[in-house]
Amino acid sequence: MKNLLAGIGLSIIAMFVLSACATSGSSDEGDSTGGDGAADKSEVTIAFQENIQTMDPHNGSAGIDNSVQYAIYESMFTPDEDGELQPLLATDYEISDDGLTYTFKLRDDVTFTDGAEFNADAVKANLDRIIDSEGSLNNYKSLRDVEKVEVADDYEVEVTLNNINSQFINKIGMLRMASPDALENDIDFGEESAGTGPFVLEKWNHGDSLVATKNEDYWEEDLPKVDKVTFKPIPEDGSRIAMLKTGEADYIFPVPVNDVESLEAEDNIEVSVVESTYVNYATINTSKEPFNKKEVRQAMNYALNQEDFVKVVKNGYGIVSDSALPATNNYYAAQEPYDYDLEKAKELLADAGYEDGFSTEIWGSDSSKDKRGMQFIQQQLGEIGIDVEIKQMERGTLSDEINKPESAEDSEVEMWYVGWSSQVGDADNATNPLFSSSSFPPNGSNTAYYDNEKADKLIEEGLHAKSEEEAAEKYAELQEILWDDAPWLFTAVDEEPTAMRKGLKGIWRSADGNFYLREVEWE
Repeated sequence: MKNLLAGIGLSIIAMFVLSACATSGSSDEGDSTGGDGAADKSEVTIAFQENIQTMDPHNGSAGIDNSVQYAIYESMFTPDEDGELQPLLATDYEISDDGLTYTFKLRDDVTFTDGAEFNADAVKANLDRIIDSEGSLNNYKSLRDVEKVEVADDYEVEVTLNNINSQFINKIGMLRMASPDALENDIDFGEESAGTGPFVLEKWNHGDSLVATKNEDYWEEDLPKVDKVTFKPIPEDGSRIAMLKTGEADYIFPVPVNDVESLEAEDNIEVSVVESTYVNYATINTSKEPFNKKEVRQAMNYALNQEDFVKVVKNGYGIVSDSALPATNNYYAAQEPYDYDLEKAKELLADAGYEDGFSTEIWGSDSSKDKRGMQFIQQQLGEIGIDVEIKQMERGTLSDEINKPESAEDSEVEMWYVGWSSQVGDADNATNPLFSSSSFPPNGSNTAYYDNEKADKLIEEGLHAKSEEEAAEKYAELQEILWDDAPWLFTAVDEEPTAMRKGLKGIWRSADGNFYLREVEWE
């Protein structure tokens, strides 16, 4: 058996250093200062854009759900700021010579907050719950290759796969563990918690706040370093900015790119930027004319000035796309850019039989951010005779319209301005849901209805590669095909600003949008 823990990383590009010096805190309502203005360094308030959807540790999919849950429920491994996978509830792991059996060695000094012991039986109970859900829990897809889970010893668990999975350690390593007693009793995770993390759920006021308090019996000495963390969904950008400036919030994200400069001018605020995994693009429905012709799709890409997209739409906070995968992914392979070339774009359109262009429609959400992106695309494609009509919809309505068709023939979408944040270090998550022919809506997010037998084969071969080298080779070949076929209008990868009160440290955000606060404290 071979030990592969050393050197395995999640490719998290944490491109910022959290620095320090000021004071803040929060009242019972999550304010950072009391009525007399006195600072309270025992509390932290975090404000973000979207609502928390679930506190079920096996059902989180959005970054905010995962991030809040990480404070309460822990996984066997965790990333550090350098992108390396580090032991947490597990101390080590081994992979059998045939690549099918993973043996995890567990800590023997951890207890869940309801008193249950963390051991191999607890891990098996968690994995069994996810597997038995047969897809009703979001974490199911991470374990779809698992054949069996066995307890080898009190603190040793074996997971056997039915096929080699080159991404498996990244998938299973980050699954959050809940008390087996809580699972058996089917507790309401929205009302109470039963994890091993540094914080315990105190109260979730849906749509307003979630308060987590210090786990007094946390297994690691000297942690946590604050008594309370309050999570507040604040959808309106200006309100988050104002809360940070007044001290009502200590850490906020996202920071609108247009507000970065004004925040940097504040003496008591620190702004940081992380290169993310969030890829901006517009899907092109390859099942419909004229988009079923590769020359048309390539022409559209040559007509889009990606550098101007970053400047105009992202206010400079982005990196021009040169692959379907972001550079923050382990298996990223750069491609020859689609340089801005209107003459070449017009030639390709003419070769495809559309010398005079055509009319189309682009869908997007009703946010001002998405409107700005679609207007840019509209203007750019207009230069080669493609008349683009913008259709904005409320997010729920848009999701329904995208996912209700049962086949490509039933789909009405022609272009969709959207984005995808893949899990760091998981190339399967960055490709399978978006490009596999098995992932047409409603079974996935392949809204380009891209159907390429060779691409499908490479997606499977990359996932089931027997070595890192083989996986890298398969994913590199896949990216070359995707880039040439151009099922997307490629734009840019986000650089995401966050901001916090100076003096706060031990909190950081990863490239895939999760934030970690196990060691959060005031300096």
